[in-house]
Amino acid sequence: MTVNGPMPQHQRLAELLLSQIADGSVGIGDRLPTEAELGAAHGLSRGTVRRALGRLEQLGMIVRRPGAGTTVVGSAPVSGYHPVAQSPQDIATLAAETRILSPAIGEVTLDRVQAERVGAATGSVWFLVEGPRHRRSEPDVALCWSEQYLRSDLPRTAMVRGEFTAADVARFPVQQTISAGVLSPRHAAALDCEPGSAALVIARRNRDDQGRLISVGIHTHPADRYSITTII
Repeated sequence: MTVNGPMPQHQRLAELLLSQIADGSVGIGDRLPTEAELGAAHGLSRGTVRRALGRLEQLGMIVRRPGAGTTVVGSAPVSGYHPVAQSPQDIATLAAETRILSPAIGEVTLDRVQAERVGAATGSVWFLVEGPRHRRSEPDVALCWSEQYLRSDLPRTAMVRGEFTAADVARFPVQQTISAGVLSPRHAAALDCEPGSAALVIARRNRDDQGRLISVGIHTHPADRYSITTII
């Protein structure tokens, strides 16, 4: 496997390293080559190599420590679901690998509380798709409660079907906000959790080139169904 082809170079390098770890070519406890060595071996910039290693770190398969190098700590990803996106590809992958089961679909007129959450004007009309989000491969356990708001004058097919690509996402900037919250009684019931229990709320807002809000995704995760680990 090489790092040439239509797939982004950092992603192809990450896939190559993942395959080497999976087939035992690189074992748990082994150190990977340095960023400079990987870059020289594959003709890649240090920034590209760093993005590839960041992906493996996000999957829980390596640990990077200054002065100690990069060590393999897992032979398989800790989880196939990572709610915090780091690229347009991550957002497209989330849409491809998960879906809202039995969504409620329709237009809503935002009241004051909803408008504050969405970041839009009170009384504005939005198209909303919402419900519990599940992995397509594991439909029995809900990952989070998802709300997908779309400006009411825009085409709705792609949102309803959850069909879009990284290129679609990358057309406009995406602002991602991560905050703490608590589960409302409605969301807690749908997710089989205690009302008022802790939650991670991830909101992604898309604006067009004139700064107008296009769409907003708000994903509320129960505290026991997510973790974020970084190495400093």
